Amino acid sequence: MGFFKNRDFNFIYIHGALQSFANYGGEAFAFIYLLKAGFAVPVVLVAIGVLFGSRVLFRQFVLPVALNIGLRNALIFGVILEGLAYPLLSQVTEVGPIFFVYLITFAISSSFYWTTYHTYVALIGDSEHRGTQVSGLEFIGTIVGIIAPIVTGLLLTYFAPVVAFSVVGLAMMCAAIPLLFAPNVEIEESVTVPPDMKWLARGIMFSDGLRAGAFHFTWLIALFITLGSNFASFGGVLALAGIIGAVVGLYTGKHVDLGNGKTALKYGFAAIAVAILGRAFGYAEVWSAVLANALAVAIWPIYSTATNSRVYELANKSPCPLRFLVIAEGGWDVGTALSCFSAAFLLYLGFGFTVPLLLALVGCALGYWIFSSASASLEKV
Repeated sequence: MGFFKNRDFNFIYIHGALQSFANYGGEAFAFIYLLKAGFAVPVVLVAIGVLFGSRVLFRQFVLPVALNIGLRNALIFGVILEGLAYPLLSQVTEVGPIFFVYLITFAISSSFYWTTYHTYVALIGDSEHRGTQVSGLEFIGTIVGIIAPIVTGLLLTYFAPVVAFSVVGLAMMCAAIPLLFAPNVEIEESVTVPPDMKWLARGIMFSDGLRAGAFHFTWLIALFITLGSNFASFGGVLALAGIIGAVVGLYTGKHVDLGNGKTALKYGFAAIAVAILGRAFGYAEVWSAVLANALAVAIWPIYSTATNSRVYELANKSPCPLRFLVIAEGGWDVGTALSCFSAAFLLYLGFGFTVPLLLALVGCALGYWIFSSASASLEKV
């Protein structure tokens, strides 16, 4: 298996370990921290929707910057700026100037980070080992995801928020170090993505955004509330789920590389649909919420490895992976924002979390339909 055969990709693994600490120890706590600060649930979901919706605009600056300084350097810029956003979050106590500065900073940084990161992975990785490499990144993230939420949960419990989020921000900025040893990649100036690939990029990622808004962000809020709004308990439950789901993605990645991509997609979408149902109907009680969270984390690598491997290959086969992913990630932003706004509206009307969480099934069904409809394009991947 091709986990470590690509020297340049090995630096991505190291980067992924440090970034995962910020992701599982920072982003997972970012919006529930706003709940603890006194923000109403619908307000938090609207804030998430605004953050992701605004990224559609900020992504338009990614291409010009990458053309001028190279892809790797644009990625490093996103890493550092995202690291600076976390200490800002610790100062938020109300809907005011600091809150909006945080949202803008995080929107800009994440626009640069995720667009350039996915492009870099697509270009540096190997087509013949794509599933293996993606599942390796998922495995590293899952392992770090056992430690990071415990650390952040304890820091938020026993220290001031600025301590917890400064540690997270420092870990994120340290994630730039291994990238310094990886190659820079120049982006071609005059390339266009064909209309059919634009449609495919937007459609695939829009559907995944619809799923993500409910499955990730709405779920984290529901889980936190069910656990009594306790940071340490929340971190412990995330860590427990990480232990359970640590090795599933490695098996999935192997089968993607062996040419079973279509089968992996079927299993991936079926598995994530089961996880959605488990969360939607299990959120209200502590025991069932913990079980549903663990089930979803165990299932997640099956879905993410199968879908991300295909997206990376589509990006790599496009005339310009960066342009392809600017379009694709913009679709994800719109889907996520729409999902979060819808969940906020339903909760404001008095619905419980079941219906908002079930919105993820809409994205799941749409995503499977798009992948199935685009089978001719995907067969070339």
